[in-house]
Amino acid sequence: MKRNKIYRKLEEAYEEEMSKADDRETIDKAMKYQKKHGMKGWECFFVPEDWFYDDVLKLLRADDVVFDVGAGDLRFDLLMAKKVRKVYAVEINPTILGKALQIIEYNLPTNLVAICGNAFKMELPADVTVVTCLMIHREHEFPENWLEKRIIYTSEDGIHVLKDEKDEVVDRWENDRWIKAVIGR
Repeated sequence: MKRNKIYRKLEEAYEEEMSKADDRETIDKAMKYQKKHGMKGWECFFVPEDWFYDDVLKLLRADDVVFDVGAGDLRFDLLMAKKVRKVYAVEINPTILGKALQIIEYNLPTNLVAICGNAFKMELPADVTVVTCLMIHREHEFPENWLEKRIIYTSEDGIHVLKDEKDEVVDRWENDRWIKAVIGR
């Protein structure tokens, strides 16, 4: 999907932020915040898994209402908002989300709802049809009530679709290249 000027500004802001990532004070603050909110490992740190974006977008339908876990700087959510009925973009890190909203300003799509909080502790809004979670570094299990929905998530072995207790790999890394698996929809 085409990336616009706002998307590129978000990319640049992320790169600028990463150049400051070695700041010990910032890391300490983030680790305390993460612990306070029950996150583990690297879950509180946003890393754009942008190489998955186009393939995951292909798995979404125009009538989907998406609950995006770990929305980060909203790049993926802006792309989804062009394709689906509604996006709930949930990001636990207030500095990442705040900076994204400053960049997007009044260009925030009307079908994109940005939420700052721990998605794993939230109830899904009633209209959600699919959960996306592009956090390869996710350590939490998906809450039981989410399993009633279609869940599209990434892990080190590729893109997965979890539905009706079936977990199918859509893409997987094999012999130094991505292999596409066919899944029924």
